[in-house]
Amino acid sequence: MIVSLARSGRRERIAEVMSMHGVDFSFVDAIDAQRFESGELACLYDDSAARSRYGWSLTRGEVACFLSHQLLWQRVVSSGRSVIVLEDDALLDPAFFSKVLTWREDALARLADIVLLGQSKLSRSRAAREYLYEPLKRSSRIDGMRVGTPFKQWTSGAVGYWISPRGAMLALAHTEGPVRALLDDWPWHRDDGGMIIKELRPYVVWEAFESMASDLEGERSQLAPARVRWRDCLLEPIRVGRLVARWSVAAAIRVAELIGRAGEKQDCAR
Repeated sequence: MIVSLARSGRRERIAEVMSMHGVDFSFVDAIDAQRFESGELACLYDDSAARSRYGWSLTRGEVACFLSHQLLWQRVVSSGRSVIVLEDDALLDPAFFSKVLTWREDALARLADIVLLGQSKLSRSRAAREYLYEPLKRSSRIDGMRVGTPFKQWTSGAVGYWISPRGAMLALAHTEGPVRALLDDWPWHRDDGGMIIKELRPYVVWEAFESMASDLEGERSQLAPARVRWRDCLLEPIRVGRLVARWSVAAAIRVAELIGRAGEKQDCAR
C-alpha cells in the first residue's frame, strides 16, 4: 500500500516503477492537513501529551500523517493480511522486488510485528556509516539479508515498513483517541503498544528527500528546536566509544548463540 496525498503529484512516478515490476499495489489517500476545519484539530490532537514527550507541538501535517496510517492499519486488520507500506516518495532497491516481496508472511510474523525497510533522510551514500554506528543487536538471516533488533530505536521515519495484522491491531489499540505522538516514534509504539519492531539490513527503501520537497519539513523546521553543530562535534568521541561497545556486545551475543546451537546439536546426536 502506498500512502499518498491526492494533490502531491508523485503518484505517477512510483506507480510506473511498481507496474514495471509487476507488483500488485494500491494507493491510500492520505488525510490532507490543509482541509482541517476550524477547531477540528483540537479534537484530533492532544497537544499537551505531545509537548510533554517532545518539548514542542506536532505540526498539522504530522497529525494528518498519523491519522492516514491509522486508516491503513484498519485495512490491514480487516483484510487479515500483512502489507508493505510505502510513502509516495520512496526509492526502491532491486532487492526490494527480488527478495523482500517474496518473503513468506508467516516467517516474518514469527519475528516481528513491524519491520522497518528504510530510514527517512538517509542517502544511500551514508548507509554504510549508518550500519557501522547502528548495528543490530540480534538478528535472523532471511535470503541473505538480516532482520533484527537495533541497540536503539528512534524516530527514523516511515518511508517503508512491513506490518502484520497483529501489529496493526496493536497499533490501533494503543493509539486510540487523539494523536499524541509522532507516527514514526518507534520507541513509543514498542513501549506503550507492546509491539515487536525490527529493522532490515541492508535497507531497501530510501526517501527521495534530495529531489522531492516534503510536505512536512516546512512546518517541522519552524516548531522543532534547531540542532547545534558544535554539540555534534563534541559528541563524536562518545559515538565512537558507543560504536565499539555495541559491536562488542553484538559479537558476544552471536558467539553465545553459536555455542548454544552447537550444544543443542550435540544433545540431539546422543
